[in-house]
Amino acid sequence: MLPVLAACIGGVAFASGIPVVDVANLANNQISHIATIAKWVDSIAQLKAQITQLKEQAGIQGKIRDWTGNPADAAKILSLGILAEDDLLRDYGLSRDDIARVVQSLDTLSRTDGSTYRSVYVPDLDGGTVQYDPLTYRRHALLDARADNTRTVADQTRERERELLEEIALTLSELRTGATDAQVQKLTAKLIVLNGQLSQIETTRRRQMDEVILQKIANDNRREMEQHAAAELAAKDDFLANQRVTAFMRSINPRQNAR
Repeated sequence: MLPVLAACIGGVAFASGIPVVDVANLANNQISHIATIAKWVDSIAQLKAQITQLKEQAGIQGKIRDWTGNPADAAKILSLGILAEDDLLRDYGLSRDDIARVVQSLDTLSRTDGSTYRSVYVPDLDGGTVQYDPLTYRRHALLDARADNTRTVADQTRERERELLEEIALTLSELRTGATDAQVQKLTAKLIVLNGQLSQIETTRRRQMDEVILQKIANDNRREMEQHAAAELAAKDDFLANQRVTAFMRSINPRQNAR
């Protein structure tokens, strides 16, 4: 009965020219549209959450950069003080070859070392000048020259040591007030270099002292060699002298020759 009635109503509606509305299809479209809008709203919310998270991460990154600092910027503002290239490659005193070239052998005879010694460069009984052999006194002149060079190096390195200690104190003060991690790392590296320079200076002083000791050892060794050589020469000369005396005595004593 109901299907027949619906068919009749539908026929009447078409017959009268009134448009037909599909209520069920319209309802389904509205429900689908609402679901799509809900998805958009959810997507927008997720996007906003992601943007907020990225902003927070960017803020954290900025804070980290502010704390760590830029190494390049830290290098520009970091004062290296007395750590210039020329300072790191500085030489002290003279080299062994330079000392050997400039030393005057006979100067050591008149050396008093600040009135510590008495000059041995004195005239003979007639007031004449003694002609000393330069080669004989050259070893002593070298020893004196190396001792003088060691004193020069000690004075120069002592001054340099004072400069380094002052720079270390200044760097430690800057390290305590370092604003960024980059500055702290740069200052720490600077302290390592400064302490390395102190060690190098101490090594330089010891090396110069070793030069004096080695020269003294060489002199003593040479003197012992000369003493042994002189003793052997004296023994040989005594033997030759005895042979000559024996030959002479035989030449003037015919009886001994007859024997």
